[in-house]
Amino acid sequence: MVKKEIGRPGNKSSRKASGRNSAKGRRKKKKEKKEKEESEPQPISPLVYNSQVALEELLVKHQRSPVDEGIGSVRAELAEYQARRTKGQQITVRMGLSRKISRFVLPMDMKELENLTALEYLRRYCFVCSRRQNYYNKSFDKFDRDRDGILSLKEMERALKDVYTDDIASEKVQELAELVRAVSETQFDRQLFGAMCALSERLFYTSFVTEDTEDAGNGARHRVEEADFCSLTSRFRGCDIQGNVKSLLSML
Repeated sequence: MVKKEIGRPGNKSSRKASGRNSAKGRRKKKKEKKEKEESEPQPISPLVYNSQVALEELLVKHQRSPVDEGIGSVRAELAEYQARRTKGQQITVRMGLSRKISRFVLPMDMKELENLTALEYLRRYCFVCSRRQNYYNKSFDKFDRDRDGILSLKEMERALKDVYTDDIASEKVQELAELVRAVSETQFDRQLFGAMCALSERLFYTSFVTEDTEDAGNGARHRVEEADFCSLTSRFRGCDIQGNVKSLLSML
């Protein structure tokens, strides 16, 4: 009779025991790895505000705990911290002024300017680049509350100040309105409002731009416009043009 050997590597019961031990070891290692990962702090992006991280930073900075100082005071300081961060992210940027965003032209026959008012001249002969006009339209729409496509004089003045993010004095806006003889009954559509904004950039350019911030490309006028206006006085001869229109053209 042949005796069965027990416990040898080739034995079936031995292989089962070895398999159980191996599976148990793998599960143990997996569990240890998971516990280690959970115990380690997870990285937080510095660009994302996290209230818990901010609270911990404040506690470490002042070396106190919520129990010692009262959780209420810590929360108040945390709220102030968050408010400062939010406030710093709300930055208002005023547009960069330029003399090249618009063109003021003169007709071949200067007699076409006879009997025109300054506002009528702006409507017919001021051309604004589409990108700048879109920028002006945002302020126009903001103050056109009844959505009739028209701004009153007061609404125009407020919208113009909005274009400059309130970085223009009310006296300047009134000076501009007086130059073109705008009155309380004057109505400004998108085109005329855009022309008023362009005129303000042209006239007030030197008031807002200093030598260290001036861009030579933005400071120069179009060559065709320079050629038209360089001989302006001689072109007035023989034409019955209103005085305020002459003054406006001379300032351009």
